[in-house]
Amino acid sequence: MEYALIEKVLSPARLSTYRNAVRLRLGFDCEKTSLELYKWNAELSGSLLFPLHIYEVTLRNSISEAIMCRYGDDWPNNSVFQNSLPKREKQDLLNALRNCKSVGKLLPELKLYWFESMLTKRHDGRIWKEYIHTIFPCTSEVDNLTVESLRMQLHDECEVIRKLRNRIAHHEPIFNQKKLVNILPYIRKTIGYRCAETLVWFDKYETASSLLERKAI
Repeated sequence: MEYALIEKVLSPARLSTYRNAVRLRLGFDCEKTSLELYKWNAELSGSLLFPLHIYEVTLRNSISEAIMCRYGDDWPNNSVFQNSLPKREKQDLLNALRNCKSVGKLLPELKLYWFESMLTKRHDGRIWKEYIHTIFPCTSEVDNLTVESLRMQLHDECEVIRKLRNRIAHHEPIFNQKKLVNILPYIRKTIGYRCAETLVWFDKYETASSLLERKAI
């Protein structure tokens, strides 16, 4: 295999991240292992698309349901709800509403960051103190998990997942992310809080865990 030709196509700058990681781990340069690491990184990124898909749909549907409990079926057009949002999130919602006439059409138009922002403290009194255990019914068995700590956990884990998803979307390295090993546990936790049966189905079909077990270096 001609490494130089592949490097020319993918670019030395891109492959240098992997080559340097191999050199640091093995103590010597190895072009073959660098390409194996690049391949493994790409495969893992692809295998995480299914977990990220299920996670994001689960989270946004859950949050939509929570808002609906407080502000009604047509919550996106509820002015009281709109005015409860920070400026950026309110504008994002109004922009999405221009082309979406139903909640089902609206949700995919809102970025994951928008849903992450709904898990901040400002919404505890309005939404989460009353509805979080209704929306995530399988949390009742978790010991010592208050409404605030559960909401904070969901928020902080969403932030980690969102940042990794963005790296994957831009074809950036994920093998060197410190919290990579936490991604599947975080995703599983949110799905499991929502529905145990969905988690069983998810575990049956996700393939990222097997890739994580056989690291390239």
